[in-house]
Amino acid sequence: MLIVGFVISFSRVFGGYVAVANTGSLLSFVIAVTIPAPASAIPERIGGWAIAGLVSTLAAVALWPRLERVTMHHQTRIALMDVADLVQALASGVDDADLKRLGDNADRAVDVARQGFVAMARRPTATARRDRAFAQLLSELDRILDIVQRPFNVGRPAIRPRLAETDRLVAAVVAVLRSSGNVLNGGSQPDVHVIEVGRNEHRAALDRWASEQLRGGRPIEDVLDGLDFDDTIRVVSYVAFLLAGNAIIAAGARPDLRDSAMHVIRTIRAHLEAPSTVLQASLRVAIGLALAVWVARAFDLSHGFWVVLGTIQVLRSNALGTGRSVVQAIAGNAIGVIIGGLFAIVGGNHPTLMWAAFPLAVFGAAYAATTVGFMASQAAFTINLIIVFNLISPAGWQVGLVRIENLLVGALISLIVGVLLWPRGARRELGQALANVYRDLVAYLAHAFDRVLGFDPAGMADRARQAVVRAQDRADAAYDTFVIERSVAAFDQENAAFLLSSANHVTLAGDLLNVIADVMGYRADSSAGGPRDVRDQVRVLLVAFSGLADRLSLSRPPEPESSVSPAALRQAELDCLRRWQKDGSVGKAAMAVVMAGEWVQDLARLEADLEDAVGSAVEAARKPWWR
Repeated sequence: MLIVGFVISFSRVFGGYVAVANTGSLLSFVIAVTIPAPASAIPERIGGWAIAGLVSTLAAVALWPRLERVTMHHQTRIALMDVADLVQALASGVDDADLKRLGDNADRAVDVARQGFVAMARRPTATARRDRAFAQLLSELDRILDIVQRPFNVGRPAIRPRLAETDRLVAAVVAVLRSSGNVLNGGSQPDVHVIEVGRNEHRAALDRWASEQLRGGRPIEDVLDGLDFDDTIRVVSYVAFLLAGNAIIAAGARPDLRDSAMHVIRTIRAHLEAPSTVLQASLRVAIGLALAVWVARAFDLSHGFWVVLGTIQVLRSNALGTGRSVVQAIAGNAIGVIIGGLFAIVGGNHPTLMWAAFPLAVFGAAYAATTVGFMASQAAFTINLIIVFNLISPAGWQVGLVRIENLLVGALISLIVGVLLWPRGARRELGQALANVYRDLVAYLAHAFDRVLGFDPAGMADRARQAVVRAQDRADAAYDTFVIERSVAAFDQENAAFLLSSANHVTLAGDLLNVIADVMGYRADSSAGGPRDVRDQVRVLLVAFSGLADRLSLSRPPEPESSVSPAALRQAELDCLRRWQKDGSVGKAAMAVVMAGEWVQDLARLEADLEDAVGSAVEAARKPWWR
């Protein structure tokens, strides 16, 4: 039980149906070790499971299938369409009144979609991987709204590039946003490749436009304002790229299996390293179930299966949740014994009455489990159990006492394991996992910015990128554990999703900076003043992100010396454009500084937006485990 329990519990890191089947797989083994039977019973047992699975599937599909997810996807599709209209309007240069009206419409639609997701947080109907992707999709929608409503340029620029490539990039972004909405409703997947193509073409066209404007004697400030205006569209395209990937996952697409072997190895390696909530939860489950099986067999408890079942039912990812579940389970079963026992006394000798009550008891157990709550479900389950046992072999109300006795043993085991093994649960581990992600991202960004600014000719970002991927894998698993804890509020879940999606945005920034330097060939001259000035602001930015990581890990961060200065970034960019105006051969070096400055400004804004979410995560992590 120890080995099998660990392996099955650990396998949930692969998500999908592997994660969904976790409890069923554990129960099948628990039955085998607690209710001994000869090998000849295997066909009957497997046949029983198969028939039950088939009947349950037919019932789920045919009898009032739950459509909450369909409704939520429809609401999100409307939000995506409204956001797409807003992006299109921004690029077309509509007046401020129309832009505000479209922005208000998009805000309302996104709020409706978010409320639908929050309402389903306690009633999951998909795998954790899909729910995580959907939560991040909503965060990315918020991010696009924020970028559009708070563009980098203040007011309308004196000149705009007005490039055909800009129109094509906007069209690609709008098409991907709309396709992302359609895929949620069963449509075809968005083609994110068109964004990459459009972005590359736009980048080359923007360079040509800037060069022509500078050669024509256009004021440098006006040229930079024009570049900043189009940069808003470019940043939206980056977020839309991430959003489309999450929409595909949220819609239920299968993961790409081309490199599945490497993915499996990487995932196992990431979660066998501490800290990992998957490793901790797997050890907690394995030890708890092993103790339950040993106690049931060593003391020859009647219906020993119930001991292990009780352990599974009340064991949670934190000691507080486990303790609450123990109290609720005991109280619920006591109520069930009283009600079911009285019914057994009255109707135990009347098979017709027992059979008539049986479907009502089954309905009550199923209804209470999904709608009323854990304690009510335990009461209904015990009533159902008493009726079933009296139908099979009349045993009266005493079977309820055996149920409570075995539940107490299983609950006590769960409580001991929960208190001794990582009692704080996922809220502390999620904060630590996110801290590790942002700490690794600081190292990755440092290499990426140095690459663009000409200070890192060797290119040492690969190892830093691998560390980020492993840390994100662990953070994803910690998030999945976090959202199923009974004490998690919807607000906390939204904050955690925002922290995760923001980390993805920072990772994308590092990836694109490396592409800018290594693939597109934009490298600044590190001997010039502009790159050094931007690098100084990069250091300020990285100190701020390091401070967020320190706060998430509950260590005291140093007081930040200063914040990123948009004025200093703008002056460095202007200096490089001025050099370009005098020397046409330094165009790519100048644009490298401009692009690096734009990313510093974008990430600095993101870092400021993360302050409240980090504060909430820290507050949750500091709570003692019994609160």
